[in-house]
Amino acid sequence: MVGILFSFKDIKFLNIFTYSSFRMPSKKYSVSVLIRTRDVESFLQQLLLRLSSQTLQPYEMVVVDNFSSIEKLEEMRKFLSSAKKDFFSKNVGLKLVPIGDKEFSHPYSTNVGVFVADADLICITNGHSLPSSDVWLESGVRHFNDPKVAGVGGYFSPHKNGTLWEKLVYNSWKKLNEVSKAYVRDSFFSTIDCLLRKSLWEEYPFDEKIPNEIPYAGKFGGEDYDWAIEMQARGYKIIVEPKFSVRHSHKEKIEQLLPKLLIWRQIRKKIRRLKRPRKSFTKIWKTKPAYYNI
Repeated sequence: MVGILFSFKDIKFLNIFTYSSFRMPSKKYSVSVLIRTRDVESFLQQLLLRLSSQTLQPYEMVVVDNFSSIEKLEEMRKFLSSAKKDFFSKNVGLKLVPIGDKEFSHPYSTNVGVFVADADLICITNGHSLPSSDVWLESGVRHFNDPKVAGVGGYFSPHKNGTLWEKLVYNSWKKLNEVSKAYVRDSFFSTIDCLLRKSLWEEYPFDEKIPNEIPYAGKFGGEDYDWAIEMQARGYKIIVEPKFSVRHSHKEKIEQLLPKLLIWRQIRKKIRRLKRPRKSFTKIWKTKPAYYNI
């Protein structure tokens, strides 16, 4: 492990803006991978290792850490410093964006990560998801050859330690969509596993008012689906790519899983009823989120 690069006595870093002086040569499809996490989650190391073996290497990684304590944040900084040294070349950037519980919401934690990301395309996932293969990123990015594609989504399957009910529900859902080819008509788009054009995010950031306007959206999300529906209303395409899938689960029992699926269905219904096109709200333009270059 590497030594400490900064002191947490200077906690006022949360109110300053840090810029990177290092830039890689621009590429046609440069990709920043945004990882949202709560401290060092159980699959985070494996996620970084799998990203390092992708056929399309990321331009940079942006880790948004909703840290539980200063000690945990320092643990994250050390962990990322070591992981970068062990897994990635010096040309791959790595930023750590800390946000506290008072700042946290699902849309804001995503917006702050996209805001500090430098690439043209932003791949969004989280610290307890794993890419399905080494061509995961390349499989999603290839769709952006079409300038009308705003975003690409992927399905997810449970981890090997997922519950029987998670495996039954999610594997059946994924398999049915693949066999029936229903995914070509799907608008499924989740920040568990998606890609988007940053230029279009700048026009319509994830709406931070959604959690207050739609019941249960604060806990279960919905701002990602809202973004996809808005892009379609503006004449863009949302693609679902089966090869751009991840493993993701929470060891949920049927009494936890079924109510969540029903609530999510209601959230989607309310989002589809919103008038389009519309404007979204984010505080990101007025705040100055800080980050560390690892």
